[in-house]
Amino acid sequence: MKKIFSSIMMLATMMAAMTTLTSCEDEDDYIAQQLRNGDWQGYIGAYYSDRWGISGNTYATVMRFESRGEYYTSGRGYELNYNVNSPHYDYACSSFKWFIVDGEITLLYDDDVWTPIYIIDYSLGNSWFRGKIYTPTNRRIQFEFENMAYDDWDYYRNGHYGNYGDFGSQNYYHSRTDVATDEVPFLDRTEIAREKSGDPEAFSVASGEFAKAIQEKAAK
Repeated sequence: MKKIFSSIMMLATMMAAMTTLTSCEDEDDYIAQQLRNGDWQGYIGAYYSDRWGISGNTYATVMRFESRGEYYTSGRGYELNYNVNSPHYDYACSSFKWFIVDGEITLLYDDDVWTPIYIIDYSLGNSWFRGKIYTPTNRRIQFEFENMAYDDWDYYRNGHYGNYGDFGSQNYYHSRTDVATDEVPFLDRTEIAREKSGDPEAFSVASGEFAKAIQEKAAK
């Protein structure tokens, strides 16, 4: 009788573990589908100061998550940070890898030591994505995004600085010559991103205050 009871308990434990595993996998799949469902635009608290070393309340972010197929819970993403008063002059674009494990979203940027970051305490729906980002500096930074199509990707992809086709084909450097000052050049860190990540599709570009912040960090 004891042997039969032990066998039943072992079977019950295995079934519970399988149910938990399946539940986590289903949750991760749902989260991934939601993340891929559009462009996420909004603001990220003290993020701009912590990551880029710039201050002010005129900055915004848009993020896009992509993967190889609808059943993947990992893939590549693109992040654009910009000054809302001069989005085509003060901006930074970065690529990253993302993956989800047990509901926790991890982002690994391709060219920055400010990585990884974890998105843990959050709520995610069809039209909103809000919560906290945990950074390597042990900060918990509040973010709030809305799901809205971002129509200006092409400017940073191929519109203003030559016909790249996509971010991944950028492999050379540029200088800005069409602005009033040459003090802060257009900064293409794609070579650095590819070398650090080992990914030929990695990219990083910046200009204006963001480029200046990157240069100041590099000089330290």
